[in-house]
Amino acid sequence: MAHNGDVHANVPAFVVNAIPGPVREQAVAMGLKDEDCIFSACSDIGLDDGDHDNWVLVTAAGVVTLAAGAGGPPLRGPFGMDQIRKIRLFQAVGSAFLQLEIDGTYVDVAHFSNALRDTFSRLRSHVEQLVEGKPLVDAPGGADSRRCSSCGLPLAGGDESCPRCKGGSGITARSIGLMKPYWKFSLIVFLMLCLRVALSMIPPYLVKVLVDRVLEPRSNVEWLLLFVLGLLAVAVMVMAINVVVGWISSAVGARIGKELREKLHEKLLDLNVKYFDRHPAGGLMSRVLWDVEYFHAFVDQVAGGFLLNVMMVLGIGIMLFYMNWQLALMVMVPIPLVIVGTTLFWKHVYPKYYPVWETQSKMAQHLSGVLSGIRMVKVFGQESRERTRFGETAAKMKSARFALQSSSITFSHIMVFVFGLGGLIIWYYGGRLVLDSRISLGTLMAFFSYVGMFYGPVHALSMFSNWMTGFVSAGRRVFEVLDSDSMLHESPRPAAAPDVQGAIEFRNVTFGYEPHTPVIHDVSFRIEPGQFVGLVGRSGSGKTTLVNLVCRFYDPQEGEVLVDGVNVRDLSRQELRRRVALVLQDPFLFRASIRDNIAYGCTEADPVAVIGAAKAANAHGFISKLPGAYDTKLGEMGAGLSGGERQRVTIARAIARQPQILVLDEATSSVDTEAEFEIQKALARISRNRTTIAIAHRLTTLKNADRILVMDSGSIIERGTHRELLAGHGVYANMVNIQSQLACIGTE
Repeated sequence: MAHNGDVHANVPAFVVNAIPGPVREQAVAMGLKDEDCIFSACSDIGLDDGDHDNWVLVTAAGVVTLAAGAGGPPLRGPFGMDQIRKIRLFQAVGSAFLQLEIDGTYVDVAHFSNALRDTFSRLRSHVEQLVEGKPLVDAPGGADSRRCSSCGLPLAGGDESCPRCKGGSGITARSIGLMKPYWKFSLIVFLMLCLRVALSMIPPYLVKVLVDRVLEPRSNVEWLLLFVLGLLAVAVMVMAINVVVGWISSAVGARIGKELREKLHEKLLDLNVKYFDRHPAGGLMSRVLWDVEYFHAFVDQVAGGFLLNVMMVLGIGIMLFYMNWQLALMVMVPIPLVIVGTTLFWKHVYPKYYPVWETQSKMAQHLSGVLSGIRMVKVFGQESRERTRFGETAAKMKSARFALQSSSITFSHIMVFVFGLGGLIIWYYGGRLVLDSRISLGTLMAFFSYVGMFYGPVHALSMFSNWMTGFVSAGRRVFEVLDSDSMLHESPRPAAAPDVQGAIEFRNVTFGYEPHTPVIHDVSFRIEPGQFVGLVGRSGSGKTTLVNLVCRFYDPQEGEVLVDGVNVRDLSRQELRRRVALVLQDPFLFRASIRDNIAYGCTEADPVAVIGAAKAANAHGFISKLPGAYDTKLGEMGAGLSGGERQRVTIARAIARQPQILVLDEATSSVDTEAEFEIQKALARISRNRTTIAIAHRLTTLKNADRILVMDSGSIIERGTHRELLAGHGVYANMVNIQSQLACIGTE
């Protein structure tokens, strides 16, 4: 690791037209000058596993990687611009590499965490422009979309607004706002707390009267029983109030937790696919399941903790000054130390919550991945490796937890010591007052009772900051999701939906999952209603990206995607989903019955429609042979069915919806030859009056397609029918020949 913390805290993301200070000596030794350096960037993970920052310097002549303060030769390069064939970002687990293709081999020139992905994505784009001899489209030092341009706060996503700059109430104020619908319950709790504080003032005063009027003069002995009964009555009433306040607080807290989880779930369903590309499912699950727990306890902590303790401090303080103002001032001596200590504690401990939440989130992600892929873990015998990986995550969790808890424990015991000093002061000063007959022994005893009651709430308030730091951290993570702007916003006035026909058109569409790395470039084509169109090309050519844009999982950076002549941006979400159904390459089924899975996109489908869809997908045969037939319950990810059977159920699910546009993303890749033949016949039948887009690597699937689009490197390079493309002896014809040869080899 190059260094702990954010690289941006020490150096800018880009240094433009200047050699960075940490590598200036090495660069000058190589003969570089400030005017030679077009721009440079610092990665946050070392290439050489050392403790040095790694800087990538880009000049008009080439690219070089230097280690700050390391001296000696460069880590990588220098590579001349004429040596570089391609430049790419290679994604690893939790990090990525900037790689240059040199002599047919990709060379790592920078290793960085996902926090700097946007920075190096822009760097990749700029270097690519230089390699191709094009002028830089935008300045290398442009704004970082992962940081607020005003305050520099890291953003959860490049298209999200800054929670600090857009204003609004703080975490605590917003949390209190969640209690607004329950203001009547809050009023009842407040009144009962006032009564509880008033009752708490009685026992110490009764002790004073008991000592001064009964025990010390040994008179009024008959009062003793009355005092004891009075103390018992007060204890019973305080207990009853505590129980009722606890019930109300728990009920309100549980309702707030339920409502907040429902809001989070609703928000997550509304967020676009890009948001889930950046945020792992395990981390989002931890926010819904664990972070909301703080809100569940919020009412109890505020009412039964903070508010009660504040009222107790005020009430007891008044009684102390009423009984003896001089002695009361002695009680206040430790308070300034408590205030200073609490302030320092907040500043010191609050940052330590972030590693705890981060490691907790990573642990959830790890478990989610392992449990989802448990078959792969077992079939490859990687149990030991996964135990080691989990142990490393658990060790980081332990370290983060220990750092947090050790600080909390240290602060708690220091506060106990400070309060103990206050008690010693009262013993000495109060004892002198009793010996000088300036106060009675009963007054001193009552004073000690009040002091014990006073320091308890003060200590609780000082430790409340410990809970508050955790709550603020959890609240920030929850509200970050609720405030996210990562949504494909609908037009406030959606276009009037034309008659459903199924026409699809791309007009000069350019799109990249990373803004500076386009996946498809200036793509244009039109699919007429009812046509069966195939998409072919090698992996990474952009086929699935076209499908994602048709379904409006993403919006293109340039150009338009139209369905029935209307830009998909102008159609309501419900209208677009009504027209389009999708079958993915990896079949996904819910833990439910086969009937429920087929009818998932059309809940009003009757049994006849479900069976008809299953027959069309060639699934009725195997479903009817199952013990429960259509009522058979499936396990996680469709466990209980073979891969081909799962795929046919997902095809039936798409057909049951009766869409006008059917998109098949490698839908027949998981079925055997016989099943594929039956599905092809079914697809030929159901696609007669339906626009169908089929992505396929098995080119035999597309023999009867009305048109085939061949893609390469994000562009359409060939288009035509199966026969036309074969006659053209181009890329498609070559792919067909290769598959034919493989088929022949397989039969030998």
